[in-house]
Amino acid sequence: MEPALSFIGPKITQEMNQRLMMPISREEIQKAAFSLGRSKVPGPNGFSRVFYHSSWDKVGESICNMVQEFFEGNSSLDLIKETNITLIPKVTRPEHVSHFRPIVLCNFSYKIISKILANRMRPFLDKCISPSQSAFFPSRCIQDNIIIAHEVYHYLRRKKDGPKFEFALKMDMNKAYDRVE
Repeated sequence: MEPALSFIGPKITQEMNQRLMMPISREEIQKAAFSLGRSKVPGPNGFSRVFYHSSWDKVGESICNMVQEFFEGNSSLDLIKETNITLIPKVTRPEHVSHFRPIVLCNFSYKIISKILANRMRPFLDKCISPSQSAFFPSRCIQDNIIIAHEVYHYLRRKKDGPKFEFALKMDMNKAYDRVE
């Protein structure tokens, strides 16, 4: 694996790294906290988005200190990384384990840190993620790769001359994201 990886150059430039590593401001923390959706379910500590928003004048300072300490490397997420896993049904009348999808419920303060990381990385994603990855990327659509697969299949079927060593590989994406790791 190492020899293959040696051909892949760094994707993050020095300028990108400087922007990613800038100190986290209190405004950035509050913006992240207030941008999280209303429907976010509370995590194991039971505190929801509504609590944080309505009590920000009382808890905001502590949250900002905790988040800044984490990003400065002075604390870990041990106190807030606890999660609850629950199963939500994929079908109206679930009868088998495969009819459920696990979701992880994180503490709201953990979600704030995740949101800050996502916001910081968003401007650089197109430079770090291959253009062929179409799922879970803004402005890209997984159906694009399905269309490309159809075009390749039809090309190979119609091909009359040249080497006969081409092949197509079909992968089942049905269960690709039903994993908890």
